[in-house]
Amino acid sequence: MRQKMREIKERTIISAMLDRMDTMHVAMHDDPFPYVVPLNFGYEWQDNELVFFFHCAREGLKLDLLRQNPHVCVNVSAFISYASSSWRGHLHDYRSVTAYGMATEIDRTDRTAFLHAHECLLSHNHRKMMSGDEAAMQYITLWEIRCSAEQVFGKAEIVPHSVEEVPFYTGLGDGTPVSDAHIQGMHKDTVQE
Repeated sequence: MRQKMREIKERTIISAMLDRMDTMHVAMHDDPFPYVVPLNFGYEWQDNELVFFFHCAREGLKLDLLRQNPHVCVNVSAFISYASSSWRGHLHDYRSVTAYGMATEIDRTDRTAFLHAHECLLSHNHRKMMSGDEAAMQYITLWEIRCSAEQVFGKAEIVPHSVEEVPFYTGLGDGTPVSDAHIQGMHKDTVQE
């Protein structure tokens, strides 16, 4: 990551960011262009891996692509504009988690793993299992994307240093003048004198 001052490594903060987001974008290999789809998701940390879960139909382009090449890039993000009144000298803020991993279809005959993935997905989407959900599961596939912790990158404009700082500020601006010093500092080696 080029802008190290915006990097977030702490799992608790990355998790708090993911907890507030509802859509992940998954980039897959296709030719001649990558193929990207938005998906709702669930997730959990398992030892040294961040594992994303998603569901989809039992056939389609993304399944064809994932079965051909399971290497994917995941991005989950959120953005807020402070254009009417700056906050901490910024006109906007964002949170993002980008991760690289391997997608694997969860074997539906492994009932424990299949139900666990489904429950993670429901939980993240603030739902509980309802009557009819289990019958409907025969029409879907469930997938996991396993991302080594070393391949998970959190980032923010105004970096939260604790879980309590993860929610975006939504009040009135604080009067701090907008500054582009952080942008100028990133490009000081490319500025011609």
